[in-house]
Amino acid sequence: MVTWLDVKQAMERLGVHEGDSLIVHSSFKSLGEVENGAESVMRGLFAALGEEGTLIFPTLCQNDWLNVYKNWHLDAPSDVGYLTNYFRKLPGALRSNQATHSVAAIGKHAAYITATHGESGLRHGIYGETPFAADSPWEKMYELNTKVLIIGRDLRPCTMRHLAEYRFMQEWQDKAKKSPRYQELIDRVWCYERWNERGVWWHLDSLYIGELLAAEGKLHKTTCGNAELTVVPSREFVDRAIDCMNKRDRKAFWEDGNNNWVPQDTLDWLQEVESL
Repeated sequence: MVTWLDVKQAMERLGVHEGDSLIVHSSFKSLGEVENGAESVMRGLFAALGEEGTLIFPTLCQNDWLNVYKNWHLDAPSDVGYLTNYFRKLPGALRSNQATHSVAAIGKHAAYITATHGESGLRHGIYGETPFAADSPWEKMYELNTKVLIIGRDLRPCTMRHLAEYRFMQEWQDKAKKSPRYQELIDRVWCYERWNERGVWWHLDSLYIGELLAAEGKLHKTTCGNAELTVVPSREFVDRAIDCMNKRDRKAFWEDGNNNWVPQDTLDWLQEVESL
């Protein structure tokens, strides 16, 4: 039986301290039986963060992908787990106003993190221009070096990987602006508006980035109930991912076995931009 104190003590073992900001990707059922259910999980997390901390949950909307921008509203159900919907409805929870990759937050930095999601600093990319814009919660969490907690899953749900992808690809799109072939090059980048047309994009393998960080002592694991818990600092994760992409490390490219993402297409595109 998992109690709120078990959750708090697990956070302490993972190096989560009072005053931290923490984003949680979660499989609630992986914990096993939890006394008082989601309430105990939240109590334990809030206790670990203290009054100066900030707790964040992703509230992504993905089930009706092709219509998500058209149907979005601030009370739209989250599609990424029971705890995310429980959390976004708590008193004091603030949610960012973006259709695909919103977050909800409570605590010291909640208003800062959730405000102005995609209102400026747009970045052209696979999920649209707003989700990982320069004023997005994901960028702000990077600035705060928010810790990423994953409950009962591996690192693949770590949405910070998309921030790294967007930052990297935007840098190269900016370089392409100097070329008379700019529009042709941009039209080859995979974007939401042409979702059914596969295009150029670096799909990061979070598991590989996690292995690199673990070797450097920057990834920590423990257990709580039946679940394995992992914590990684967001800034180190994003920086290491971008470094791998800059080095053209193909191991950092996720290949799903169905030829959905083609590393060579992306590598060729980068080489074209570099040569121009």
